Amino acid sequence: MSTRTPHRHAESTRRAEKLAQRVRGHFVDSEVLDAREAGRRAREAGFDCAQDIERRRPVRVTGFVSSVVIQPASAPCSVEIDVFDGTGTVTAIWLGQSRIPGIGPGTRLVLEGVAARRGDHRVMYNPRYEITGLPDEEEDA
Repeated sequence: MSTRTPHRHAESTRRAEKLAQRVRGHFVDSEVLDAREAGRRAREAGFDCAQDIERRRPVRVTGFVSSVVIQPASAPCSVEIDVFDGTGTVTAIWLGQSRIPGIGPGTRLVLEGVAARRGDHRVMYNPRYEITGLPDEEEDA
């Protein structure tokens, strides 16, 4: 009987692991769900998706600012922001600017201009922008 117990325990453990994997597949972090919903809504509204940007072409994307980089005084003036749209991130770079009023982490905006890929990154230089929401504001449903 003692020879069967380890086998049963191992089998029971495998079943429990398989069940746990199946259950985990049905639960997703709320951030992932929020991102998927944002991407779906952007597509429905006619915006381009960051994940689809491959070569130089005009695009219109919407998302929220996930980071802002302002260069030190010793470097040439530029502001870089990362905008996450639910499918990926586009880095908007404004050359010759030391700051962009109203834009900070959490700001929702629309970017319009020519996008390209720089290595693994999607970028837009000097895009037009429209602020559509400020941090801590509820997004219109």
